[in-house]
Amino acid sequence: MIVQDSLAGLETLLAHTDAMVRAAFAPHDPLRAHQALDPERYRDIAETLIAAFQRGGEVRTLFRDMFIEAGVDPSRVYWDKLRLRIQPPGETHMSRHLRNLPAHRDTWGSNLLAQINWWAPLYPLTSARTLVLYPAHWQAAIANTSAAWDYEALRQAHRTGASYPLLPVASGMIDRTDQWPVVIEPGALMCFSGAHLHASIPNTTDVARFNIETRTVSLDDLAAKRGAPDIDGGAPRRPLEWFTRMADGAPLSLDKC
Repeated sequence: MIVQDSLAGLETLLAHTDAMVRAAFAPHDPLRAHQALDPERYRDIAETLIAAFQRGGEVRTLFRDMFIEAGVDPSRVYWDKLRLRIQPPGETHMSRHLRNLPAHRDTWGSNLLAQINWWAPLYPLTSARTLVLYPAHWQAAIANTSAAWDYEALRQAHRTGASYPLLPVASGMIDRTDQWPVVIEPGALMCFSGAHLHASIPNTTDVARFNIETRTVSLDDLAAKRGAPDIDGGAPRRPLEWFTRMADGAPLSLDKC
């Protein structure tokens, strides 16, 4: 895990995201908008905002500029969707995209052991309003649902409106030894292996959590077979279409390694 700060590009990206968030929830304070809005209205605003962030051309440009400043080569690195994560307190205002994520490794779904996760808070965090990593499981297997989960089935469910798990999750007992709730300041950027077991901490505070995130894969890492240990993954395929080249949007192909 690496935490980096003092990136001018990140500060610009966070300022742009803050402006989007405040405009969407106006006239309410976005951190406490759930207290003023009924659950249906809150979910509608938040889901629309998340979609706008993901599609935003300026968001994409600012993300890419930040990565270049951090030393990432956009011609060799592929990224997943750019996400704004919103976690309101409690459960009344939750939806499919406003929810607590159970313990999981991202690599259970992607099958790309070189995957790196990038994560930055928009507003201050506390240990009761963040995500948590479980370092004890870096080399310790845990029972999980990855063998029964398939990305194509998820896509089909989205098209038809059917119910399907959003991601593979841990089903065994979690070793919480040295668990690490992530409490970093706005303006700091954390990157960690997608193979780290991690989860959302249920938000028991009175304010919402907002963070931005994405995932990347480097062709150089794939070619050199660099990556985390695969100790318990069982997903049947590699959905390479998750990742597109940062420079021009070309899809990831292992033939390019």
